[in-house]
This record gives sequence, C-alpha cells and structure tokens, in this order.
Amino acid sequence: MREIVLASASPRRRQLLEQVGIPYRVLPSQVEEVVTSTVPSDVVEELSAQKCADVLERVPEETVVLGADTVVAFEGRILGKPADREEAFGMLKMLQGQTHQVYTGVTLMEKRKGTAIRETFHACTDVTFYPVSDQELREYIETGEPMDKAGAYGIQGRFAAHVREIHGDYNNVVGLPAAEVYHRLKSFGQGKRTVKYQIRPAREEDLREIARIEARCFPPAEAAGYEDFLQRYQTCRESFFVAETEDGALAGFCNGCCSDTDHLADELYHDASLHNPEGPYQMIFGLDVSPEYQKQGIGEALMRYMVESARERGKKAVVLTCKEHMIPFYKKIGYRYIEVSDSVHGGAVWHKMMYRF
Repeated sequence: MREIVLASASPRRRQLLEQVGIPYRVLPSQVEEVVTSTVPSDVVEELSAQKCADVLERVPEETVVLGADTVVAFEGRILGKPADREEAFGMLKMLQGQTHQVYTGVTLMEKRKGTAIRETFHACTDVTFYPVSDQELREYIETGEPMDKAGAYGIQGRFAAHVREIHGDYNNVVGLPAAEVYHRLKSFGQGKRTVKYQIRPAREEDLREIARIEARCFPPAEAAGYEDFLQRYQTCRESFFVAETEDGALAGFCNGCCSDTDHLADELYHDASLHNPEGPYQMIFGLDVSPEYQKQGIGEALMRYMVESARERGKKAVVLTCKEHMIPFYKKIGYRYIEVSDSVHGGAVWHKMMYRF
C-alpha cells in the first residue's frame, strides 16, 4: 500500500483512521487558510485542499496526502471554534432544540512524475439537539471540552447526552467520514469507476437523503429542505424520480410538478397546492447528482427519464430554469433556450428552457 500522510494533528481524525485500519503518519499542514466562499460545503472542500497542497510539497512522490476540515453550520451560517466561554454559550444556546449540519471536506492528493492527482469531496450530517437549560450549558462549558471544537461541542464527549437524532455518518461529526475515506482510498488514482444504477420512482424513505444531496449541490438560499421535498412527494410524486446504485445508495434525483401554464413561477417551489396533475406542462424543480457520482451520465439519464415520463403522460412540454453554465447541457438533451427568467429564487440569474413534444 502507498504511504498515507495525514495533513492534520487532530487526535480524533487519527483515532478514526486507526479504527478502520488505515495506516498513516502525521505531517500537519502549516498553510495560512484562505476562504473564498461562505457556502459550508465549499469552505470545507477548499480548506481541505489547501492543507493537502501544502503537505504535498514536503513528501516524496507517490505518497498519498489526506487533508480534512470540519465545520458546523446552522441556517447556512458557519460556526467555528469559540473564542471564549461566552461565545461558546451563545453557540450552544442557539443550537439547543434545533437541527444543524456538520460538514467535513476531504481531499486526497498524490504526485506522480511531477503531476498532482487530486480528489475532493465532502460529507454532511444532520444533528438535532434536545432542549438544554442554560445551567446545563454552562456546566458543560466549565469542563473546557467545547473550547477547541467547531460549534462548541464534541459529539463523542459529554454533550452526547443532549443529542436527540443524527441523520448521516456519525464519524463525520467526530471529524472524518472514515468509511467513505477508506473506500475512496482503495480506488484513488485508478480512474473513476463506472457506477451501475437504476432509475425508479422516489419513495418517502428517500426524502432525507434527497435533502442532503440537495444541500451538497446548491447553496442554502437555493436549496430545498426536507419539508419541501415531503410536500412535493405527497402532491406530485408522479414527477419524482431517483437514481439508485447497485449497492443501494442514492446517486441523484429529478423532481417537478405540473402546471396549466409554461411559466415556472417561484411560488411553485414552495406551494405544492399549485400543482395540477392534469396540467399540460411538466415543470422541473431540480436535477441533482451527488458530487461523487457526477460526470458519469446520471444527470442526463435522469432528465431523459423525466422527459419520457412527461411524454407518456401526454404533456405538451417540459419547462425548467437553469444557470447560464448549464444551458449547453440541456441543449444537448433537446431543450430550447427561451429567455432570461423573471425568477429571483436564491438571488441568482436563471434562464428558461423548454423541451416541446
């Protein structure tokens, strides 16, 4: 096995690597971190890559460097390590009784014949706390445990007593999605493996994973949440499809509703009662593919499946809005560009496209 170097002094990450049997040595990054985004998933990926690149310059060729960065986010706001006890109290007070997200970005890098090979990904876990009294929060802070941890708590420590629910990888909250790292290391640098998958109607039990995929693909201002997807599923499930891999993972999804007009209004995204199953226009809310499954034709296959479903249901056309860089992708499938949309969804500029039958 190639030598693996962990670009982090984190004892928690070291413990997780040992737990899953990954041999390694430690060479902490000394880079001055620079962040160019405020989107949590982008931030952790960017920082993990910076750490990796710094250490890569200090190791021999054909050494795999593993960099990671973890942040806690609540309502799109990143919570770092508290500066003092009052800031720790403020963070925990805000999180008690609520659901927040923990993001860990991971980068693998290796230099071969002077060329750097890189793979970057992130994992996201939803964590819900019980309501916690101010006295209990202050008692926890007095232990000193929160002061070196993002979000001011350690899930593997005393605050575990206040964790009501977790959706996703527990180890990701500790500091590293160790199982995913293990499997990615096995194929790293060997080219992207071909994923076998099937497209099928969405099920209600898919919705939390669908919400997590959405959070990985869109910034918070644009991403739909679990409740949005539940409402869509309950009212227009005939326009909701997923791509499922042969090992049962969800690789992506496509969803929408039907309308009497070809105008994809922002209100449709949040008010499923506007859906008319007999409407002649199939509207597309979103086409998402998890980053690790992208560039394998899954998105195109999902969209073509949706188009064919709309055709079979007798629709006149399929309508969507997209960002400018996605226009060529949809044109390749058969969509025609219409105009700049009047949508203000997420504060972005959207372009209307239509596939007519």
